[in-house]
Formats: sequence, C-alpha cells, structure tokens
Amino acid sequence: MADSKRRIFFVVVAVAVAAFLGLAGYEAVSVALARVATPEIFAHYEEATDNGATLPAGLSSERVETLLAVQDPSFWTHGGVDWSAPLATTVTQSIVKRLYFENFQKGFSKIRQTLIAQFAVGPLTSKNAQLAAFIDVNGLEPAAQKWFGKALAELNDDEFLSLVATNNDPEDYAPGTPANAERVRRIEKYLAGLCERQGFADVWLERCSG
Repeated sequence: MADSKRRIFFVVVAVAVAAFLGLAGYEAVSVALARVATPEIFAHYEEATDNGATLPAGLSSERVETLLAVQDPSFWTHGGVDWSAPLATTVTQSIVKRLYFENFQKGFSKIRQTLIAQFAVGPLTSKNAQLAAFIDVNGLEPAAQKWFGKALAELNDDEFLSLVATNNDPEDYAPGTPANAERVRRIEKYLAGLCERQGFADVWLERCSG
C-alpha cells in the first residue's frame, strides 16, 4: 500500500513538473516572439516622440506627472513591471494587454502580460513611446473630443482630471457623473498630499475618500 502511494506521489510530481516546464517553454516562446514584434508595433509611437526624446503630443510634463501619479507612480524607474506590487497593472502592462492580446483573460494571460512588459516592451522601447501608446490604446484623444468637444491638449485642468478619472472604468465613471466627480475629488486630495494611496494597486484611492 505504501509503495502504491509513493508511486502515485511520484507520478503526480512528474506530471506537475512536466506541466510547469511546458508552461515555462510556452511563455519563453511568447516573450521571444513579442521581442521580435515590438520594434514594429512601437515604430509609430517612437516616431511620434522623436525616438523617445519628446513627450507625446497633447501632454505637458505637468500633465504627464499627474497622469502617472494616478496610474503608475514608479513608471520612470521600473522596467515594465512594478515588482513591489506585482498584482497591480503598470502603464507598460496596460499597453501590452491592448497591443499583444486579441482576447486577454485573467490567469495565464496575466503571466504572459507581465513577462512581455518586463522583457520585451520595457527594454526595447522608450518611456515616451510607451506613454504615446498608452494615450492611444486608452483612447484619451477621442475621449476628450467625445466628452468635452476639444482636443486633449486644449482641455483645462479640471477637464483633464475628469478624463483621468474615467480611465479605469469609462462606462461607470464618465465625466458628469457623481462617480467621476468623487474620483476627481480623491485625485485632487492625493495630488495635494492630503492622503496616501493604500499601495500601488489602490487605483481608486480609498484612503482619500473621507
């Protein structure tokens, strides 16, 4: 009986190891393919930012910092993933989700998203090109036209904050809704240093609700 249990145990371990190695190999191939594709995917964004030398059109340095303070505070220093909060989604990971997946699903897709962000997009693209891609894939320019009838660069500070407040959930947090107004209020408190976020994953700034 003991021998039978040992055999079952070793079979289970062998299957688990084989599955892990198979997954690791699959993800390694995915990252390799992503590295090959990345220069072409980002060519337009690199060109639009003079190969990373300039900020994306429509955003001043002050507004970039406002956006990043809310979306990805360590953007300028991380390599694609903020390993101090690995379950949170950085700007780079957000781009990967939109540009490298046809049907993103939680689970294994999150692993692949993280690996591509860290080992393909992070090292092979400039930060300003990533910002340009973020603005594009999240539709900030058409959103500015939709909600305010203006180009992104023409928004005033209140309108820009309102637009930033919609980014994680544009259907429920649309400009003009009470939910949007509340999130703008939280962002303003956070930017003024009157409250702190509860870790990077706290995109809704729960500690700023009072």
